[in-house]
Amino acid sequence: MAGLLVAPVQAAETDPTSEVGTASSGGGDCTKKAVGNARNKGDIFHSYAKNVVAHNHVGIYYTTKTIVEAPGKDQKSKSVTASTLKKCGPIYKMYVDTKQANRDKAANHAYNKFRDLPYDGNFLDNKDNSNGKLNCSELVWKAYKHGAGIDLDSNGGEGVYPNNIKDHSKTVVYATIK
Repeated sequence: MAGLLVAPVQAAETDPTSEVGTASSGGGDCTKKAVGNARNKGDIFHSYAKNVVAHNHVGIYYTTKTIVEAPGKDQKSKSVTASTLKKCGPIYKMYVDTKQANRDKAANHAYNKFRDLPYDGNFLDNKDNSNGKLNCSELVWKAYKHGAGIDLDSNGGEGVYPNNIKDHSKTVVYATIK
């Protein structure tokens, strides 16, 4: 790797809240921050991510200290320790405005059904496909839809994206990490 020069991408061009620093796994440059623990099981985190376009990232808390996520291309969905997971900011922590029993069902569904699956690069119709693959928003959406009967797609399209989940009227942001 000696002699390899990498010019930093100015993430602020696509997201003015991003900080330039170490490279993100999503393709842009940022200073990664620990996602950290949640208030409750079933909470969701949303973070900045950029591949070709800023599409962002989400994951669901199985416990207050364990997250289930589909991290990205060439990686399988998995559970990770919240205190060691680092993502680009801003990172939003949110809960779904429903009974805790429903949040528990969604979290259990994610943990029991959606780990160790290949990544699905198709966001266009990810709500209805059954190809045995998952992307991040598909994982969180299906956990709530199939685990608790709650549809977290804010615009109701064929595909669900991280921002659709963050912008849904039932998701409530309670913490922001910049």
